[in-house]
Amino acid sequence: MWFDNVDAYRHITPKRLALVMPRCPEPETWARAFDDAIERFGIENVPLLLAQVGHESADLTQLEENLSYTAERIAQVWPSRFPSAASAQPFARNPEALANSVYANRMGNREPGDGWRFRGRGAIQLTGRYNYTRFANAISDRSILQMPDQLLQPKFAALSACWFYANHVPSGADVLLATQRINGGQHGLIDRQNRYDRALTILA
Repeated sequence: MWFDNVDAYRHITPKRLALVMPRCPEPETWARAFDDAIERFGIENVPLLLAQVGHESADLTQLEENLSYTAERIAQVWPSRFPSAASAQPFARNPEALANSVYANRMGNREPGDGWRFRGRGAIQLTGRYNYTRFANAISDRSILQMPDQLLQPKFAALSACWFYANHVPSGADVLLATQRINGGQHGLIDRQNRYDRALTILA
């Protein structure tokens, strides 16, 4: 079929994407989305991008921030805001209320409900009105701000991931630096490194 033709793609084919991310649903759709997005934003280190995307999205199976936490977990994640499980109890298993509490007046969020409206979405999850606005401007599509769930679609999930990567990960970055720029720390570093090594072999 046409999507198995290497010549039809510039950066990643469905077969190779399925090897890089074994749990990826619909490799044909995702390969086309990422191939176009990689080209658009001039991503040079495709294996590093895909390693970060694979970890962040669990092989493109998780495109939305999970904010359904127990009170105990909320207190662990946001200890300065919730010093005890009891203080977090009103937000337990209440994702919308939690997002509107922890993301209020941050990351460009300024209107009531912005925390939930601009929660993390995409293959590298964008969070906050500021990032959504910058991305919408970058692709000249302001509908993203009115319909942010578009980032759950392969086209916009891939575009937003490549835009974020291109604007945060410098040329020549290794796995550690890319992880710090994307994650803000070193969470999942071993998995990201393993994914990068596998992607290098597959895409060589």
